[in-house]
Amino acid sequence: MLKANFDIVPEMRDSEELRNSQLLIEVGEKTFSFVIYHKEQRRFIGLRQYNLDYTPGKTMLENLLDIITNDEVLQTQFKEAFIIYNYTDSNFLPEKVFHIELTQPVTEVVYGNAKKGLLLSEKVIGWKMYNIYRVPREIHALLQRKFSSGNYWHYYTLLLYDNEVQPSGDEQVIKMVMRADQFLVAVYKGSTIQLVQSYSYQTPDDVSYYLLSICNRFNISQDKVTLIVSGLLDEQSRLYQELLKYFLQVQWDRLPDSVKLDASFDTFPSHYFSPLLKMALCV
Repeated sequence: MLKANFDIVPEMRDSEELRNSQLLIEVGEKTFSFVIYHKEQRRFIGLRQYNLDYTPGKTMLENLLDIITNDEVLQTQFKEAFIIYNYTDSNFLPEKVFHIELTQPVTEVVYGNAKKGLLLSEKVIGWKMYNIYRVPREIHALLQRKFSSGNYWHYYTLLLYDNEVQPSGDEQVIKMVMRADQFLVAVYKGSTIQLVQSYSYQTPDDVSYYLLSICNRFNISQDKVTLIVSGLLDEQSRLYQELLKYFLQVQWDRLPDSVKLDASFDTFPSHYFSPLLKMALCV
């Protein structure tokens, strides 16, 4: 079985506590993560994250099947299960023009028709628009078999549900989620969402180039915009120092003060996993 690259699940677990908790799963093009959240106690019990693309000779589907079959925590009958798809084939449509028949043509115009995935759609909570997205059909079928009563969302939809990051007036905010070779931005200007998009990168210079291009495109001031950063990034990294060169207001993403983290999380900064943890609070 694949080894988790982040394993924050205590060895000694109360099985009844697990059964009374929620399971939130994130599955994307390269990673599979899950977090265990006890809703009544507003407490996070554990988290695991796997890479799906580092096993020679095995497909991502085979790796995913291996994980959900053999990870002992995932054999628990949780109180609720939520699956969050983090695939980049996603489009937002205004609520007033949305129709289910538009899902295929809109997706294929933007992303092409080479991939024959399953098309899903959902209303974006707190915004007058819908998210139309495409996921691998075989992965959706596998997760449906394993979590038959699961609820399904898209990562971008829940990212926009963060009540702490909904600017008003003339506020400007860029929210970033960093991965090893990809980052996601949600760009706000006043009470309007301007952009939600993922970018691949190889060097810190690539990241700053994209961010500066976004500022130029949407007439956003580098001096005034608040850059809220989460994901796999540290203050000592060259990438973080690169951000400080161009932006005056850089801050780490934070969890609400009312949320508790088990001691097993103490090894890592909370901003490493804050986007996924916050999503558990709103599903």
